[in-house]
Amino acid sequence: MERDIGKPLFDIFLLIVSASAFVAASALPNVNIPGDLSASFFPQFLSALVFLLAIPCLIKDTRQWRSARGAEPSSSATSTARGVAQWGFIIAALIGYIYTFERLGYIASTALFIFLCVMGLTVISGTWTTLSKSKKGLSVLFALIFSVVLAGCIFYVFTDLFQIPLPT
Repeated sequence: MERDIGKPLFDIFLLIVSASAFVAASALPNVNIPGDLSASFFPQFLSALVFLLAIPCLIKDTRQWRSARGAEPSSSATSTARGVAQWGFIIAALIGYIYTFERLGYIASTALFIFLCVMGLTVISGTWTTLSKSKKGLSVLFALIFSVVLAGCIFYVFTDLFQIPLPT
């Protein structure tokens, strides 16, 4: 078993960010929205959910890290470089998503973001090199379908069910 402190640290990061988001959402102004929910309800609900789900992850990952105490650190340079590359890629993709959100609209920018994340992390993790040509083609196709369907479903939920307008 690899000894990797990255997972417990990421869980702690999730706890801090979700708690901060919960507090920040409480400062949202009250505006008239159809229904009985305030503007801060969904951000607070989601941040509380992330917080609550990160707790068992932190417990599990900390136990795994402690049980691997005698084990050697993860395969050093390669594993660390991949981890840093994955974090850097996600941050760059998020920045790109923020800049393209209003220009391309919600569905196109979100589908592009999801597709880039799935494919980018597949390549960075090294999984891509183990696939045959036909599996690579299917992976790209399924990632494309998944990203478009997920973006469309989220768009539908927010615009039609929650009546929250998103840029098109």
